Amino acid sequence: MNDKELVVRFFMEGYQNKNYDFILECLSEGYIDHSPAGARSNQDAVNILTAVSKVFGDIQIDIEDVFSENGMVATRVRYSAIHIGEYMGIASTGRSISFEALENFKVADGKIVESWGYWPDKEIENLLK
Repeated sequence: MNDKELVVRFFMEGYQNKNYDFILECLSEGYIDHSPAGARSNQDAVNILTAVSKVFGDIQIDIEDVFSENGMVATRVRYSAIHIGEYMGIASTGRSISFEALENFKVADGKIVESWGYWPDKEIENLLK
């Protein structure tokens, strides 16, 4: 599997299919997430994905763009979900929301070792109000 395929599969398996065993395999044990979520291991990343699934149900992933060069993979991803748990102090609304995020990944030796990206929290907050 090439770097782009690995990252796309990360999104599909982690968010949409909740295949956390795959996430543990595709991320290095010393994985570092430079986003505010701040995972510092592959298990931290699984814990974050599990928490996200309790806030946003029925997550659907649409990879809108993916580029890869020299071990770096850049993505533009559309998330669609139903707000089922508290997010940013906003109780579950049951609303369907959709937003896009830019996320970048560093791949080495067939594993994701680092990532950078941010969800558009202000946009999401406005969608939930």
